[in-house]
Amino acid sequence: VGSQDPEVQKHATQILRNMLRQEEAELQRFQELYSRNPGAAVEEQMEGARRRVSQLQLKILQETGSSLVGGFPSASPLVPAARSIPDFPAPGQRGSALPLLPGRLSLDSQDGDSGLESGTERFPSERPGRPLIIGPEEDCDPGYFNNECDSLFQDLGKLKSRPAHLGVFLRYIFSQADPSPLLFYLCTEVFQQSTAKDSRPLGKEIWNIFLDRSA
Repeated sequence: VGSQDPEVQKHATQILRNMLRQEEAELQRFQELYSRNPGAAVEEQMEGARRRVSQLQLKILQETGSSLVGGFPSASPLVPAARSIPDFPAPGQRGSALPLLPGRLSLDSQDGDSGLESGTERFPSERPGRPLIIGPEEDCDPGYFNNECDSLFQDLGKLKSRPAHLGVFLRYIFSQADPSPLLFYLCTEVFQQSTAKDSRPLGKEIWNIFLDRSA
């Protein structure tokens, strides 16, 4: 196993910590809601946030080898699996041409944050060429990932409230997949919220760019 560049590893760990802080804040919010008004729905959301916190804590442990990850203590134990997670492909390499997030996103892919400078930094890959997304056909340990991780990257509403996660998602879209469907969705969302006067020229642009294949 080759050694990681210290600066890249530091950047990667900081991204994970940013994501962890956001999930800790979510967990604390759900705990406060549950303490005021207990209910099955809030409890389910709280448990989902708790599992995401545990997964991010585990990834920070893997990146730093430290037992101190800081932040809000999770009421659930860290995920015990020692199985390594596929790393982000090396710069210039693309993963398999998969549809938009059909499988499970490796936490190693979390290399972006809207509050951090953009660039071509990527996690060093111990296994170059491995796809960023773990497809459903791959042999994963049952329970290693969960639907909470998947759902964050399949719901733009949730991503908008998590800048670090949104940064990861956008970096994936623009480096590993075709960004056209996402851009089309965002443009049509703006179109629907625009006035009739503003929507006419925007609608024409949407048609010319995304719908009229002769353009």
